[in-house]
Amino acid sequence: VKVSENGLISEDNIARGIEWAIENRERYNIRVLNISVGGDEDVPCSKSIIDQAAEEAISHGIVVVAAAGNSGGDGNHSIPPANSPSVITVGGYTDSNQLKGNGLDLYHSNFGVTADGTVKPEIVAPAMWVAAPILPGTPSYERAESLSRLAAAPDYQLPSLARELEEAAQLPEAIVVAEPAEIRRFVESVLSTEKIVAAHYKHVDGTSFAAPIVSSIVAQMIEANPEITPGAVKNILISSANRIASAPAIRQGYGVVNARRAVELAKG
Repeated sequence: VKVSENGLISEDNIARGIEWAIENRERYNIRVLNISVGGDEDVPCSKSIIDQAAEEAISHGIVVVAAAGNSGGDGNHSIPPANSPSVITVGGYTDSNQLKGNGLDLYHSNFGVTADGTVKPEIVAPAMWVAAPILPGTPSYERAESLSRLAAAPDYQLPSLARELEEAAQLPEAIVVAEPAEIRRFVESVLSTEKIVAAHYKHVDGTSFAAPIVSSIVAQMIEANPEITPGAVKNILISSANRIASAPAIRQGYGVVNARRAVELAKG
């Protein structure tokens, strides 16, 4: 549901987007709503049209999952709808891109007691080193694809391929006419700097990406038990989460979402 207008996202449009989901819930069988945008500031729910819309959606059986926000380092609390009591608010953690996922630590998510006295977020999910698709048809997509082709090419093909892909890969003229070794160093540096991990994927970060991970788990829970309620979904996600073994996380009581356990419990 698009809520931006001329590059701006207003509280009115966020609320209207939620209301659209409510109005069309039966038509499209909408059971879970992910929200990775937020209002202006943490205010009581009674004063936020976004929070009121989110609570209404939940009252109609829609599970609402919201990103906590990324300004916890500045001491900020979650903003609408992430500060809403019934919403599942998702903060983030990082595994430092390690395969076994040991040594988890917190991302700088918004956290703390909201204006209504609710402690947020309830759970955390991956918020760094998340591999996400690059939007097709965009200059970023074309550049990532072209750079990946250059990175995979043998040295003898690099000069001609660099000229062919100069515009799409956004190569400086000095690199186009450089020796193969210099072309390769430039390409590898750009891939690393822009976090491109494959032709059409890049690493992203933020609770805007952690929340959809939880939403996908919620979808699996609903598939396992179509009769499950939003309240039950939230309780299961919180109770089945694994605690992070680091001092800041323990103090704040965060748990890492456990997909397998949550789905098993949803079955009843």
